[in-house]
Amino acid sequence: MRALLVVLVAVANFGAQAQWLTIKTDNFNVHYPRSLQHWAYSAANELEIVREKVLAQQGRALDERADVVIYDPHNAANGFALPSTDKPMMALLATPPQSDSFIANNTSWQQLLILHEYIHLVHLSQSSRSLWRQQLRDWHDITDLLDAVLPRWVSEGYATLLESRLTGRGRLYDNYSESVVRYYAQQGALPTYGALNNGDKSYLSNSMAYLVGVRFLAWLEDNYGAQTLDAVWTRVQALESRNFETAFRGAFGKSANQLYRRFVVEYSYQAMQQELALPPTASQLWQTFSFDARDIVFSPDRRRFLVVEQDHNRRVTLGIYEAKDNDEAAEQFNMRNQAILAADPEDVPDIKPEVFPKKRLAQFNSHNFGGIYHPQWLNDKHIYFVAKTPTSEHTFVNDLFLWQSDTGVLKQLTRGTGIRRFSIIDANTIIAEVSRQGYSQLMKIALDSGELTPITTAKLGDVYDFPVLVESNSTLAYLRVSPNKRWQLVVEDLTGNLIDIVYLPKQHQYLTALHWSGDEHKLYFISGLEGHMKVMRYDLSSRKLETLPKNAKPLKQVLVHSQKVFVSYAAPDGVKLAQIVSPRWQVVRVSEPVDNAERKAQHKHQLPPAKIDQTAHEAVAYSASEQSYSIALSGALHSAAFDSVGVALKGQDVLRQLSWQLGIEKSINNGALLGGFAQLEYLQHNWKTTLDAGYQDLAPDKQSNAILGKGNEARFKQFALTSSYRFGDILNNVTPEFGVIRIQQGDTVWNGSRYGANGNLVWDAQQHGTALHVSASQWLGELNGFDYQVNLFAKAWHIPFYASVDSRYSNSLPISLGGGQLTSTSVSNGLNAISEPMLPYLFATGSRYLGYEFATSWQQGRPKLFYKQHQVDSSVIGQSYGIKMQSSLSKTVLGRAANFAPAGLTDLYFSAGIGRVEGHNMANENRVWLGVWYEL
Repeated sequence: MRALLVVLVAVANFGAQAQWLTIKTDNFNVHYPRSLQHWAYSAANELEIVREKVLAQQGRALDERADVVIYDPHNAANGFALPSTDKPMMALLATPPQSDSFIANNTSWQQLLILHEYIHLVHLSQSSRSLWRQQLRDWHDITDLLDAVLPRWVSEGYATLLESRLTGRGRLYDNYSESVVRYYAQQGALPTYGALNNGDKSYLSNSMAYLVGVRFLAWLEDNYGAQTLDAVWTRVQALESRNFETAFRGAFGKSANQLYRRFVVEYSYQAMQQELALPPTASQLWQTFSFDARDIVFSPDRRRFLVVEQDHNRRVTLGIYEAKDNDEAAEQFNMRNQAILAADPEDVPDIKPEVFPKKRLAQFNSHNFGGIYHPQWLNDKHIYFVAKTPTSEHTFVNDLFLWQSDTGVLKQLTRGTGIRRFSIIDANTIIAEVSRQGYSQLMKIALDSGELTPITTAKLGDVYDFPVLVESNSTLAYLRVSPNKRWQLVVEDLTGNLIDIVYLPKQHQYLTALHWSGDEHKLYFISGLEGHMKVMRYDLSSRKLETLPKNAKPLKQVLVHSQKVFVSYAAPDGVKLAQIVSPRWQVVRVSEPVDNAERKAQHKHQLPPAKIDQTAHEAVAYSASEQSYSIALSGALHSAAFDSVGVALKGQDVLRQLSWQLGIEKSINNGALLGGFAQLEYLQHNWKTTLDAGYQDLAPDKQSNAILGKGNEARFKQFALTSSYRFGDILNNVTPEFGVIRIQQGDTVWNGSRYGANGNLVWDAQQHGTALHVSASQWLGELNGFDYQVNLFAKAWHIPFYASVDSRYSNSLPISLGGGQLTSTSVSNGLNAISEPMLPYLFATGSRYLGYEFATSWQQGRPKLFYKQHQVDSSVIGQSYGIKMQSSLSKTVLGRAANFAPAGLTDLYFSAGIGRVEGHNMANENRVWLGVWYEL
């Protein structure tokens, strides 16, 4: 016990080092780590400005203070919100977006992000005017969320609408976003109403909830009035119960589906008219990709090219392709057609495709969920690229890697740097945009020493992108943007420190994809004008700016290869790469330099210009005492034992530093179970301390199936206090732990302690991978035993395989087998009780247990086919096989938002299955189970 107290003191002392801080404004609690202090100061000011303007525009505000969590978990731009009538919460991710993003058109990343997420909360967190429904929402977080949720296209589309209306920027007025939607309309590929929420697996369809949703809602406002659309939100929370579809039909007189079809027709007609008005641009298809393709780079010898590809399952690969035509594929096509005609001379064979896919020479799969970004050729065999690496802070950060394509060797070159796009000076030196803690900066990085030399000044709100060098390394071009400005093209002479800003015409918006033509010393890039994309170039020697005509296609990238101009563009069936035939360049005259971005619409409640106001706020140490509370309901159906229900009161703070639950569980009808439990968990950085106390009164003979032993009643009590510390990162780690335990069964009491460790090793290459989890502990004192579990996962060609071993022994404490997953079971006798939902509770008891399980599925996260065998005291008790599934419902439904959700939405688990049990001492029969429960 003394050792445990020493550990707890260490936890308290470490808390000061890993401290989160809180700023309390009039309406928000802003939580942030100390490293993001300046970002948080500015956000605290912006939050109150946004709230004031939204209140004026909407006539609505939140009934409760909102929790705002500022952090940077993936070194990427994003954010999310969780609506709630009593605990609304939003998360702001500090890393700014890059120039080719749909969200690059903003007054500032911070202002757009705060506005978008706050609109979610105001839109979805309104209280119901039905008193009893609202009281239920107040006490039950799941009901609160279900009543708040609207179709995804509605919630995201409306937040995107107001992000645009109230700033004059945003995705409604973004040229790249408009170009994508127009082109899809011209191809007849706008999503159906049914696919508007989550897409139809075509390329970019998952983004259409934002891009098309906002345009449909804007069309509704333009044709029916903003008040009519606003009435839908009022009707949804009326005294009379209505879902979105009913509320919409009542306000508009027609269903959303009907009006959406009309919108699609009108928008598509206008898109076709705009396409006809464009001058023709002759192009020849050069390569097709089945889904996403980005970061295309030709090799130094111009005979190959790199490309990062991603399929609709988000599997990412880096491929090397031949740049020449695929004559082998063409020959095979012709031979196949000849064979068809030889067998059936009257048949009509396939016509020749516009282009045969280029031959793939090598492929590298993303490793350990890190993705692949911005590859560059160092030479013909060595390739640098960026991937995300895990940290000990439960986060990922961008780092540089080297892939040797001929041997497959992979080497990490930086650690914790935050690199995004970069250019190579030599094998040891790069120039990169580094983004950490919300700051963006151009840096020269020495890869051997890790030394970072600033090229630009880091200033909150300023963002840099696309640093590209000419072949001689004498000139650097890059993009930059500041709050309320538009993206600027900067050309810097590194030999004389001369900086030239290349201004574009005033009407242009969207600027990305810089590319030097080595043989011409011309800088190519993509710009946007009037909802279309344009290829432009800047001549370094003559300082002449030229452009090609507007293109109907949503261009992603421009490349120059052997005097030929190539563009990649988004299409519904995947990204395509085409060569522009006989490009007609026109000189562009810029009459006046323009820095400020144009606001497309003037709204009477428009936000003031974005301001990075870092005025210091009074901040206090984050307190876990501000808790959310919820009723937590659980239940289980077990054909082998009994059905049960449970109710608990559950609470936690928004950062989940202090979580707890107190509840009871009872069997239905037969009186086989009465249990109670209390759990408390304190988490600070990588320290975790848990307190479990449980009681369970079981009547084994009242279960649906008999047990092997004798006895009509079994009472269990357990008290356990455990502390652990995790070393390592989120993927590969080891966690030593120590605890004291008191167990009582009937009138017999065992006092003891437990020490051990658990660890994880993960290697994942998407198509193949392995993972190992090992847990082992020694039981001391009157417990006098041990336990260990080994779980092995492997996948081959995406097919998963699972194997596990569970072994436990005690020469004094009885070890029991059987029963489903109940919170009262795991808390009251989880140390010595092995859960098996296909057997009744206390089915078999002994001093030693050994169990094996093997399982597989057709895909990770899907139901498993399993086989399991149990041994007690060296005798095979039985075996079971069937199909089952178990998952964390909280993480499956909420994703990373589950880390900050209200108490009733976290720690929720689900298990279900059907199978057959067989054994010498039992009836061979089919059994089923279903369980939903909470467990910290």
